Amino acid sequence: MMLIASACGARLSSRELAQANGRSASVSAGDSSDVQGADQQAADTGASGVGGGAGAAAGTSGGGTQTKGGSAGGPQAAAGASPCADGGSTDVGVTANSITLGNVSLLTGPVPGLFKGAVVGTQAFFAYQNSLGGVCGRKLQLDARDDQFDSNQNRAQYQDLVGKAFGLVGSFSVVDDGGAQVLSAHPDVPDVSQALSRSHVAVPNNFSIAPIVPGWRLGSLNYFKAKFPPDVVQHMAYFVEDTQSAIDAIDGEIKAAQSDGYKFVYHRTVEPTEANFSSDVVAMQQNGVKGIFFAGEVGVFVRMAKAMKQQGFSVPFANWGANAYDPAFVTSDAQAATNGALLDQQLAMYGGEDALPEVQLFNTWLKRTSPGQHPDIFAAYGWQSARLFVQALTAAGAKPTRASVMAQLKKIDNFDGNGMLAPAGPASKRPPTCFMIIKVDNGKFVRADPPSGFICDQGGYFRE
Repeated sequence: MMLIASACGARLSSRELAQANGRSASVSAGDSSDVQGADQQAADTGASGVGGGAGAAAGTSGGGTQTKGGSAGGPQAAAGASPCADGGSTDVGVTANSITLGNVSLLTGPVPGLFKGAVVGTQAFFAYQNSLGGVCGRKLQLDARDDQFDSNQNRAQYQDLVGKAFGLVGSFSVVDDGGAQVLSAHPDVPDVSQALSRSHVAVPNNFSIAPIVPGWRLGSLNYFKAKFPPDVVQHMAYFVEDTQSAIDAIDGEIKAAQSDGYKFVYHRTVEPTEANFSSDVVAMQQNGVKGIFFAGEVGVFVRMAKAMKQQGFSVPFANWGANAYDPAFVTSDAQAATNGALLDQQLAMYGGEDALPEVQLFNTWLKRTSPGQHPDIFAAYGWQSARLFVQALTAAGAKPTRASVMAQLKKIDNFDGNGMLAPAGPASKRPPTCFMIIKVDNGKFVRADPPSGFICDQGGYFRE
């Protein structure tokens, strides 16, 4: 399911940096990277509205390549403020002073609150943008819905929102195939959300910040293959939670791995609430398993790791997946079981270990708008989806319509979220291939490779 200090992307203005540090700053009239005049009072109080961020101007589809520790491909100049007359009500969800966006995420179900981060991350960026005056004076508002882990409910919420909201931003759900049906019937509605199901990512009006197309990136597979002896990568196990989007994702990963010489001697589909993995540990021991891939959520990862620890079974290569980069994976009662894990990640260390301005800004506004929410991968996706949307909305000007914003989104095909993401192509649905390695070391997440930025020279993308 399933970046950056030297990334060559949009840079933050003096005001944005100051706000990330919780203080005000004077800005010269020539600072074109600010969006409108900043509403400092709103910034200081946390901006009660829910709306988006300054965003970068549309990146070019060309640009340089990124090497290990190098820069992200393609320039992304900061969006300049253009004169905004009163645009009035121009389309669904748009008034003279606000724009309403929708979000449909999995908030309840077997693991309550699992993807709450997708909502609060989107809201945090919208609040940040509103503190800068919104977009052309319009504050951004988020109408968030819960699909209750039900594809039909996901479809029903999308159906209701297309008649009320300008577009969809930051949605995240393993049953988003329901919403894909609605989007297919409403191709004019922009959907800037991280699509998980194959049917959703294929919808022309979906713009994912890290498109998940059938297949898998080869770079990290090649990296681990070179790191471990053949005997390890030829005795692998994989586990996947019983949702179609997770099954599709790991299917692509396994086919890519097999094409690269990996062999899998044990695998099983597990339930999201499953707690007893004793029989799996025995089976892995019997089959000589020496490495693990897992597609699921962090709670299941921890339960499996604890079962392995309790039965005295360990493997040289434990890659639990990108979303294992989460405080729950290294709690005091879990760290003995998860120590030594290796994770390949396509985002910066958004928990704050990476000293990147965008990471600092993200953490500042997430804490300001949702004090109890830790910065997980879903919040990071919500934040960056909102940034991508605002980039297109800003470029559309004072009288935005769904058509004009869609036209701008189709121009953005080199997006790295101010260095927080491995570069990808939202417009062409080009998946990211760069990655970094995180190691779990005595209860802490440590950047293992490269020292900064991403590794981009280890391989391309295996397409099914």
